[in-house]
Amino acid sequence: MKKYLLILLLLLPLTASAARPAKRVSQTELSSIVSEFRHTDGVEVVKLGRLATALVRGAAVHIDDEDGDMRELRHALRGIKGVTVMEYGGAAPNVRERLNNRLSRVLDKREVLMEVKDDGETVQIFGLLDDASGLVQDIIFFAPHECTLACLFGTLPLDFVGKIAAQ
Repeated sequence: MKKYLLILLLLLPLTASAARPAKRVSQTELSSIVSEFRHTDGVEVVKLGRLATALVRGAAVHIDDEDGDMRELRHALRGIKGVTVMEYGGAAPNVRERLNNRLSRVLDKREVLMEVKDDGETVQIFGLLDDASGLVQDIIFFAPHECTLACLFGTLPLDFVGKIAAQ
């Protein structure tokens, strides 16, 4: 009996950790990786902070919209506070492998919203879904085979994330 109680007590922390809610993707961890590799040959990085993102949203207001798509885009972008895009396909193979491994380690602990497969390549979309509001926080698009990471920090409606994934 004591043996079963001891096993149960040892397994209790494991079951508690399995029942924890999904974690948000850490902007700090991703920014650290991007900063570390941003000056490496073959790595291209574009970062837009709050001000630049607000300017893009403001500029989108002045674009003519005949079919309503821009209105939907402007509405969806209201919750975005920052954007980071990193493309590293031109880097040396060992750099690409190190980046893929580091990014995978950070993202593996997070909730995958969806995976999109096309021609044998996979794009993983991470984020934290708020069921009550239908909003997704901190959306991360990761395509290791294409050596691309795109981060939209803030919130987006889930249906809009699905439309992006479908394209």
